[in-house]
Amino acid sequence: MKDSSDFDVVVIGAGAAGLSATSELLKKSKSVTCIEATNKIGGRCYTDNSIYDLPCDLGAHWLHSLSSNQIAEYGKQHKEDFEIYKIEEKFLVYDGKMQADGNDLFAIIDKLKILKERFSNPELNKNFIDVPFSELIPNAIKQHEWYHTAHQAIGACLEGVDFNNFTTADAYLNFKHNGHGDGFVKEGYGTLLAHYRKNLPVNLNTIANEINWSGPNLKIETNQGTIKAKACIVTASTGVLNSDLINFKPLLPLEKYEAFAGISLGSYNHIVLQFKEDFYKHFNIQKDEYFFSKINSLSSFPKGCFGTLKLHNSNLSYFDVGGNFALELEQEGEKASIDFVLNTLRSSFGNTIDKYLIKAHATLWGKNKFFGGSYSSAQPGKAHLRNSLKSSVAEKIFFAGEAISSNYATVHGADLSGKDTALKVIEVLKL
Repeated sequence: MKDSSDFDVVVIGAGAAGLSATSELLKKSKSVTCIEATNKIGGRCYTDNSIYDLPCDLGAHWLHSLSSNQIAEYGKQHKEDFEIYKIEEKFLVYDGKMQADGNDLFAIIDKLKILKERFSNPELNKNFIDVPFSELIPNAIKQHEWYHTAHQAIGACLEGVDFNNFTTADAYLNFKHNGHGDGFVKEGYGTLLAHYRKNLPVNLNTIANEINWSGPNLKIETNQGTIKAKACIVTASTGVLNSDLINFKPLLPLEKYEAFAGISLGSYNHIVLQFKEDFYKHFNIQKDEYFFSKINSLSSFPKGCFGTLKLHNSNLSYFDVGGNFALELEQEGEKASIDFVLNTLRSSFGNTIDKYLIKAHATLWGKNKFFGGSYSSAQPGKAHLRNSLKSSVAEKIFFAGEAISSNYATVHGADLSGKDTALKVIEVLKL
């Protein structure tokens, strides 16, 4: 960073949105610096290769909207570096130690999907409603023996929140499908994103403590000194913005803080287990096979996990927990998450799985102060506040990120948001 006030724009955060905004500003020959609080780029999209000596996505690893995902398209153009493929869904369903055909589970999942679509599609639902999704589910569905498992699969482990904290109005007002299908990248989504934005200048370990917008130019106080600029693009998560990690001086308009709180981050964590190859052979487990175990808990929220076994045909298996249960496990620590998944697998495969286990790791995104959770989900009654998130302040402070995108909760959505915001800054400030 230079000590002058010659920067046109400061980009705060080097996740997908921050990298995209920085790239676009540099393409337009603008003076820009990007600062990142952590010691790596990618934000919530990061691939670790040290834990298992294999690519392991600690955050995002689904390439959503595969048919038009611009990051996936970049990977396809670099076939020598990346193997990208569409997911072929295969299922392994257990009811206790008994393998089930899954018909009852998928029947409930389909009914819930139909309800979601009905209340989130303006063409199907003419009467706008912003209430907890749980209030829209008939008791006949809630009382089904596979309901908790379905709730966990397409609620907690999809939205990052349980149905009582989820509103279909979020999609009704704010989400636009821009493609279809889901995919994986064998080398890791974080690796792909880093390659996509390689060679961008980023100042790591640089924490924005205060943004002073009282004068004609901005002053961003960091642990590395003061940066002056005409504008800044803030790409920090709503979890960070709703905390006191970044101080705004003077305070932002009240509606911004309401939006930071109302468009909160869900909870979604990966528990990754590495097994010996004999485990997959013994139980005839296929590449990328989805695993469900029936949830019999009488809790108000589902206590279970969703698995992707033998991911990318490696000896890694991902197990995801979400919603209130993910929060509960986070409070107990990493070991509690690992123990829960192992006990779930023992209930299906027996205690013999222990002899196959090599290593285990669990993420704790909610405990990371630089993120504060997984991805955004509007609280019931708050879906309209995404518009407040998108608005700039005094034509100086602009916002970008997955929470601002019309493809929220996705990496490619965050990437598009960064580009759009950079172009808006150039237009508004006539840079």
